Amino acid sequence: MAANNYDAIVIGAGPAGAAAARRLTAGGMKTLLIEKKKLPRNKMCSGILSSWAVDFVNREFGVIPESAYSQEVPFLTGFAVHGPSLPRPIVFSSAVPVPNIWRSRFDYFLARASGAEIKDNLLMDEIEPEAKGFRVSGRRFRKDGKVTAFSYRGKYVVGADGGASRSVQKMIPGAWRGMPRGSGVQFHYQGEVNLNPRHYHMFIYPGVGFYAWASFKDGQIRVGAGALGRVKVTSLHGNFLRLLTREYGLKVKDTIRKEGMSGPLLAPFNRFVLGRDNFLTAGDATGVMHNGGEGISCALATGDLAGKAVLEAKRTGQKALEVYREIIRGEVELCLDQFNPLRLWFKSPMRLDFRSIWRNHSLQDFRAMARDMRDFGKQPGGLGEVKAGKNLKRNMIYHLIHGRYPVEL
Repeated sequence: MAANNYDAIVIGAGPAGAAAARRLTAGGMKTLLIEKKKLPRNKMCSGILSSWAVDFVNREFGVIPESAYSQEVPFLTGFAVHGPSLPRPIVFSSAVPVPNIWRSRFDYFLARASGAEIKDNLLMDEIEPEAKGFRVSGRRFRKDGKVTAFSYRGKYVVGADGGASRSVQKMIPGAWRGMPRGSGVQFHYQGEVNLNPRHYHMFIYPGVGFYAWASFKDGQIRVGAGALGRVKVTSLHGNFLRLLTREYGLKVKDTIRKEGMSGPLLAPFNRFVLGRDNFLTAGDATGVMHNGGEGISCALATGDLAGKAVLEAKRTGQKALEVYREIIRGEVELCLDQFNPLRLWFKSPMRLDFRSIWRNHSLQDFRAMARDMRDFGKQPGGLGEVKAGKNLKRNMIYHLIHGRYPVEL
């Protein structure tokens, strides 16, 4: 096989890309893993791992190195929900410690442990189908500042390059047509705030977007907000900062870093993008995401399944997409469980201690949270903004009757 020819090319060196590459290399395929940024690179993310993700990584990649963890608060003990009607936050304690990691170090560990050949600073511009696979080409950004061209060929391609996937845009034009977009920002601050650093904090106040959060890593307070539709996420983040300042004593001394993301919102509308023929997607590019934005376990699961689909397709002569559609349904169903109030907490990838939740909070507390969540969902930038509620109710009723969701893959 020529130096620039591979059995498979994986685009994007996050957890999804690393999981796909790991499965492919373990199956004996010569695999190239490309990343547009210089590794290790930062990624907008909470940086918390579900129990499922930890078990998967330990089994498939090896023990997560201590350097990947937050050194100040390496493990969280639960998730705190704050709302205007709640006299105190409702804390969903975890049955096991929740790893609190830095995505730059964690992702780099996964990529190196995948066994694939890694090339970074490569921006993919084109994926061109050919008689025996694909030609992937683009620009290479060198250390000396010069930009050169690159071109590789692969029999299979896995696009694991995020919610705004360039690979999806190239291979499946119009895949997101008619879908609303979501956006998010996260700022890293030095300062102080009256919140428990061992909890991941979620806020269901009006005016802060469809998702607002705060967490802690090594002396940094990370404050983020998300918006759906055409509402400006920066305005909602500003509202959230004022809320934290007023109600929780936030005092910002310095801004360390700003991060942002955007992409189509697919899951609440039962839309998923899986690929085309021998081009598959993985991670956020599929649209599979757990409610609350927990995407690492989804990324690992879909990446691994994409790798399995390619291996099976190679063995049987099928198109990889045909296999992928069959084996990914369970992960899609789990994703939709996260938007179903009747199944959310019981099907979460997190292991929650339900006895402690009911022991520490009254029925009145949960009624107050339900009221706050109702108002929270109607706010500008929330799910009501993109009219997702009707489909989510339909899903809930359909699942009660049929035991599955009405999804065509």
